[in-house]
Amino acid sequence: MISVKISNNKAFMKSLLTTELFDNFYVEEVAIDTFNSFYIDGHLHKEFFNDEENTDTSALADFSTWSELRPICLDLIKGKRTPLKFKFVFHLNESETAKIIEKAGADLFPSDIKLAINIRFSNGELVITTGTAFSVFTLDKSIEKAWDCYFPSFLESNEITLQYL
Repeated sequence: MISVKISNNKAFMKSLLTTELFDNFYVEEVAIDTFNSFYIDGHLHKEFFNDEENTDTSALADFSTWSELRPICLDLIKGKRTPLKFKFVFHLNESETAKIIEKAGADLFPSDIKLAINIRFSNGELVITTGTAFSVFTLDKSIEKAWDCYFPSFLESNEITLQYL
């Protein structure tokens, strides 16, 4: 687990809310405090889709993607006033997780792990913390190290400046 502070909040928020940079991430939860507190649980209610034309709900992911929720969050955040605080909890989709597992040489399946980021804004500071959650027991820390190396380089390659905490 590592934490990084974003150096240019405005540029990061523009990337987060108006580009497709994070669109393939799954959304675990969103909490935004502006004039009210808004909370979004990213878990999909698969039974909602049962009425549609023979929708195979088993093929649906368990979470909404950021591309689905981004417009809603943009509407809640945009304006002249900065939110009091917010928190986004994302995790990487299975295909990208598989690439990181392979690169790390770990003996895991993408379904065994969630590679997560927590984006928190409070008191004018924007901090992103990486995290891993395993559904199996392992002593192998290579995937955690690979994720902690991958994510800052992902930000930097997308011209998001940061400093390590």
